[in-house]
Amino acid sequence: MALAVSACVSPVKPIQAWSSATAAEASIGTVIVTNRSTNATPESLAALKSQLEQYTAQCARGPKKYELQVNVDNFKLANPGMTMLLGDMHELAGEVKIVDPENGSVAAEYYVQERTGGAGLVGIAMLAGGAPGISREFASSVCSKVFGRK
Repeated sequence: MALAVSACVSPVKPIQAWSSATAAEASIGTVIVTNRSTNATPESLAALKSQLEQYTAQCARGPKKYELQVNVDNFKLANPGMTMLLGDMHELAGEVKIVDPENGSVAAEYYVQERTGGAGLVGIAMLAGGAPGISREFASSVCSKVFGRK
């Protein structure tokens, strides 16, 4: 029985990056999550939206309000049985756009992909956070890589 544990965080990839000065002046007024995935549940998407609202309220506190649009491409949660026997992982990936609500222009765009995996009892414990856990990691990456804050 495998007891290996791994956590892998792929970097946030800029599609249309913005400057750190512009990011420092930004705050998020609205979070919109849309699903382009075949494996996301309404509960998973709600968890993601909630985590993004909480995290961006703390890390993006500038005077200029933007809309955060997240198009989810993949939201896969690990299977506990598979995790115990062979190992499995949570995966969450999507396109993150920061849109100026005044004119609808895209101020910045990134691709964010989070993966957390493990195997055996330790893996099950690490993956116990489910959708809220992987959503927290996704939101944390948005804060640190898109807004430059934790």
